Amino acid sequence: MTTRQRGLEERGAVWPGASRGACRWRRRRAGLGLAGLLLLAGCASTEGAAPTQSWDLGLATPGDAAQKSTEVLRNYRFEVERSEGPPNIFILTRWQQRTPLEDEAALGAVLAQTRFIVEARARRRNPQGEDLFTVRLRVENQLRLDGAMSDWVEQPHTSDFRAFAAEIAAEIRASLQSGIRVTGPG
Repeated sequence: MTTRQRGLEERGAVWPGASRGACRWRRRRAGLGLAGLLLLAGCASTEGAAPTQSWDLGLATPGDAAQKSTEVLRNYRFEVERSEGPPNIFILTRWQQRTPLEDEAALGAVLAQTRFIVEARARRRNPQGEDLFTVRLRVENQLRLDGAMSDWVEQPHTSDFRAFAAEIAAEIRASLQSGIRVTGPG
């Protein structure tokens, strides 16, 4: 066994001709990982957990993924804090403070803040040889509850907030779809 194979075996990698011990250890580790995932899934569904909300927005060229999503977010007054790419596109908006929505106010929120994250990764090429990226949108939301000095807290997204965020996601999706340039043989 080479030094490289020994190092791989220690990290749980298996290759043709690997020792039985490596395979057994990897299966045991996979079983523990599955048990951990089930535990986390149970925790994610408990009341008070801060859910993440995300949307797959479809395919776009790298330029459209960055430009069109940024345009829509700016229409909703979200300012871009950080933008990276290509080869992968990453756009993070600044936290935008806003008045709580009706059902957020019913929870005791006196102020809310929201930000969006756009991520795009190369998926395939169109017939013209342009890369097409899969585009994903995530939203984060925090509330400041009653109390003069309360901290920002993440609460489960309310139905009004989900509708607000879904409207923005739908607008970005429509904007991206209008820019897709996939043509077949003539």
